[in-house]
Amino acid sequence: MNVTGIIAEYNPFHNGHLRHLTLARETTGASAVICVMSGNFTQRGEPSIVDKWARAEMALAHGADLVLELPALYATRSAYWFARGGIETLYRTGVVTHLSFGVECNEPQALLKAASRLVQETPEFRSALKNALKKGCSFPKARSIALAEEFPVPLIWDRPNNILALAYLQVLQEMNIPLEPVPILREGSGYEETALVAGRLPSAAAIRRRIAENRSAPVRAVSGLSDFLPPASIKILCREFEQGCGPVFRDDMDRQVMTLLRRSNKNELLAIVDIGEGLENRIIRTAQASVTINDFLDKLKTKRYTYTRLQRFLVHLLLNYTKDKETALQGGPPYLRLLGFNRTGRELISRIKKNSRLPVITKAAHCRKFSANGEAFGIFWETDLLAASLYSLLYPAACARRGNTDFYRTPVILS
Repeated sequence: MNVTGIIAEYNPFHNGHLRHLTLARETTGASAVICVMSGNFTQRGEPSIVDKWARAEMALAHGADLVLELPALYATRSAYWFARGGIETLYRTGVVTHLSFGVECNEPQALLKAASRLVQETPEFRSALKNALKKGCSFPKARSIALAEEFPVPLIWDRPNNILALAYLQVLQEMNIPLEPVPILREGSGYEETALVAGRLPSAAAIRRRIAENRSAPVRAVSGLSDFLPPASIKILCREFEQGCGPVFRDDMDRQVMTLLRRSNKNELLAIVDIGEGLENRIIRTAQASVTINDFLDKLKTKRYTYTRLQRFLVHLLLNYTKDKETALQGGPPYLRLLGFNRTGRELISRIKKNSRLPVITKAAHCRKFSANGEAFGIFWETDLLAASLYSLLYPAACARRGNTDFYRTPVILS
């Protein structure tokens, strides 16, 4: 029985995602598809436009059979840790056979060879990487330069989907995980394109931008996106917006994050993951000179520190994601958090419970019986709970900003 896994954010689920999910099922001959999806904060360091439950419902409505949450400790980190968390979650279900992901080039052998180089770096590769870093390049840019010297495939190593594809392949190889990789060529708009073009598959960024430009009437904005969003996505987004549970954007975090930035001292900043080498001093100075998150990021960004990395720092600060919590990542996810399923997914849950050593969490209250499962369990679980509680404060409707949201939400079930 083939079961295909997909690692995604679906922020929100659009026609490009529908194409990928459909082709993944057809290409692998899968009898079921399991999605591992980011929670309420994304890998780019932004809050999702609607919460994880609504986005899981979109995935189920358009072909997924089971949706699991990618823990926030993985979901808000670099491409490598995002990939590792997603792959280990899929593998530890004990039922997944294939991993499908989008790519921006039809060069699967080049991707495999490049991933092998990341697993086993040569002196030449390390030298090229070091030279690029010395010139002030960010790590992702320096790595793409080093790969291009050895594998001169035009314009592919710095593309967003290819960066993630390399991370997936690297993790599969270095951890010897027997999931069959199934790359699918991305078509339509690029990952970061912000224009919507009729007749062309969209990017999620373009859809979010269109909604942001019409924040005073988000339901009307979504209703006009039928060329780019499948029907159930439109229905779910409209429902969430009508209830005041979205749309949510990065600038909705302004007050919370700017408060934390201005009150944090050097030692507190140094405790946060990925902060060091003097960046903490620049953060303190820039926070006092900035009035919004956008203003702060514009002033802080350099050639070395990318916008995305700095955005992730803001989410890490919000979630108090300190360096001592990093040690938990090495052991892999300690549980499988269920966000939703359909009839086929219900059958998969039974198989997973028989094949996996990890507990399947369906209700937050049930976690009390796993409190003895070790320190890592607590670190992961408390961070996921915090992420959900702080996210709810970003809702437009004050009446929807209740805390401990994970304790009164149950998995989405589609017949």
